[in-house]
Amino acid sequence: MQRDIGGLVTDGSVRDTDEIINYGFPTFCHSTTAKQGPAAMQPWEAQGVISCGGVAVRPGDAIVGDQDGVVVVPAKVAKTVYGIAHGREVIEDIVKEELTKNPGPPGKFYPFMSGKIKVDSPLGQLLATKGITPENSNQFEGSADW
Repeated sequence: MQRDIGGLVTDGSVRDTDEIINYGFPTFCHSTTAKQGPAAMQPWEAQGVISCGGVAVRPGDAIVGDQDGVVVVPAKVAKTVYGIAHGREVIEDIVKEELTKNPGPPGKFYPFMSGKIKVDSPLGQLLATKGITPENSNQFEGSADW
């Protein structure tokens, strides 16, 4: 937007939510309110550690949110977490494609909810048909990066 801000996360309240939604400005808040706040706010500190929703947020941390919630990813592990999350998105797309072609219970592809994928599982076998193997993916048992 005007100040190149990607969104707002607050454990406080926000007003004028319809307008915020119309702007397309991602906003995650504890609640909404009709009450108007002060006409101007000045920061007490910049680039300091804060607490939001009981979670410490440090400068450089990655903040990721969607309709299901918001997470804080510490800067020192953000690249690793991104790689894991991106790998899961690729797998989700493959599972959706397979279930579109061959409808059935999606549960057969989700034995990996608690961790890594087993090579001989239905999901491991499906991924192998798409060229995704333990040698080129961090999503399988035995991967060293997480």
